[in-house]
Amino acid sequence: MSLTMTELRSRIRSGAWPVNSRIPTEAELAELFGVGRSTIREAVRSLANLGMLETAAGRGTFVRSLAPVPQVVTETLGAHRLADILGFRRALEVEAARLAALHATDEGVARLRALIASEAAALGRAEHDRVEHAQSRAVERGVTPGAFHFAVVEMSSNTLLTEMYASVMMSLRTGLASGAVIHGASHAVRQEDHTALLTALDERDAEAAARAAARHSDRDLVVASEPTHPTTPPPAATG
Repeated sequence: MSLTMTELRSRIRSGAWPVNSRIPTEAELAELFGVGRSTIREAVRSLANLGMLETAAGRGTFVRSLAPVPQVVTETLGAHRLADILGFRRALEVEAARLAALHATDEGVARLRALIASEAAALGRAEHDRVEHAQSRAVERGVTPGAFHFAVVEMSSNTLLTEMYASVMMSLRTGLASGAVIHGASHAVRQEDHTALLTALDERDAEAAARAAARHSDRDLVVASEPTHPTTPPPAATG
């Protein structure tokens, strides 16, 4: 593993670059580490192949997981129906919310509150705007949908649950990109759900947090159409 890749990975694992945040540009990283852009490009490509980063053409490179996403897990998930993957996601989110309430800190709750505010600022548009369009604008601004969810999962203090959740979201991003998976609720409803979950976490109420997570998961993402043949996520873009 190159020193540059090690440094990038360290910054991801430390939380300096949170999940779903956009990392500095290739030129900025080259200047920061004092190496050539080709070295940065290769390190980013390697971490993308591990599922930790994802490069979106024209938008930048985003953190997708704090740890490498096991290929065997993504392949296993890819062999199942999207409805089953969403059901698994629901189970993970409900348990994560329950654990997060037990492990919540004032700092963690403040971070969640800030994420809700950031998502509202990025996604807040006229109510007639389609959710998909609002989502696209948010990604362009570097505030990608799901940051709040990942922060709650991380607050669970269960690293295995967090890594499994990253694998699930990698599979679902393929469905979101193709239109097979869509948001089942408006942005306003999702914001209300996030606020309800935040309140439960702030009060350290594990059962209320689990109920709020379940209610939200049931209408957050839904299947629009199942692929004829389930597929694993495509190789990460290398930019």
